[in-house]
Amino acid sequence: MSFSKAAKELFVTQSAISRHIAELENYLGHPVFIRSRNGLALTHIGEVYLKQVRSALQTLESATTQVMSTARHTHLLNLSVAPTFAANWLLCRLESFRSLNPDISINFVRYYTIDSMDAGPDHDASIQYGYGDWAIAEATYLIGKETSVVCSPGYVRRHNIKNFYDLKDRTLLQHNEIPSAWEDWFIAYAGEHKSARIGPSFNLFSLIIQAAVSGLGVALVPSCLVSDALTSGQLIEPFEQRFESPLGYYLCAPNRRSNMESYQRFGEWLHHECHHVDRSQGSFTEQARLETQQCRYCRQHEEQSTGTPGAVS
Repeated sequence: MSFSKAAKELFVTQSAISRHIAELENYLGHPVFIRSRNGLALTHIGEVYLKQVRSALQTLESATTQVMSTARHTHLLNLSVAPTFAANWLLCRLESFRSLNPDISINFVRYYTIDSMDAGPDHDASIQYGYGDWAIAEATYLIGKETSVVCSPGYVRRHNIKNFYDLKDRTLLQHNEIPSAWEDWFIAYAGEHKSARIGPSFNLFSLIIQAAVSGLGVALVPSCLVSDALTSGQLIEPFEQRFESPLGYYLCAPNRRSNMESYQRFGEWLHHECHHVDRSQGSFTEQARLETQQCRYCRQHEEQSTGTPGAVS
């Protein structure tokens, strides 16, 4: 620790650093450094002071970097996303949003659950997994209520899984933040199972999915998170059907931020990706068809498909 190294890093003179430190110590009324022939060391008060201000300095540095890296006339959206949803669903689609909304810059910040979002000044919006009944935030359902029972092909062969009841004797991979998931599933589809909450427990869907791929047991996960693993054959659905869950992924914003333009446009795009992209399957109601006609992303798709010139406003 030395003033000369700090001066080199900040591209100023050593005397400038010494002067600012002296002014800080005079302002605080306490020395924060011990100066000796061997260099510098923090005093006890200096250590306490650093510990208390470090997080604030890091927040200031992060905010400054975000602003400096954002082009002029660009809207910012600081987004907190459930990790597995970001990795398995969102990121592979995000380029389409960026190409259609070049004036919006999305920054991914640390993920917090909805209960702690309101306190974080760097959070504009979040994608949360839950029931969608949070009073402190506007919540719009996206996807994820469709649920899959999955395991590896080898696991099915080893354990001869043929019907729902066979799962009562199998290893059930648990999400430790949704402890009743398997219990609720058994009550709905296969009758009460006293050991439904017993099994290896994980705090992320990504770990549960990897555990299932590795043959450690059977997983109950949102279908949207395992589409790639199912396509590649790493996982299979032994019952070849999907199940309905009361839980899903929601786009949320603290009530005071729900009118942000960047949030509204991102929400519109997410709704399109979740509810309009598979319209070729022909399962839309008349109301849904009218909705797609009003969606600017659907109109953009039609223009690209038919070769009709003109950008969507």
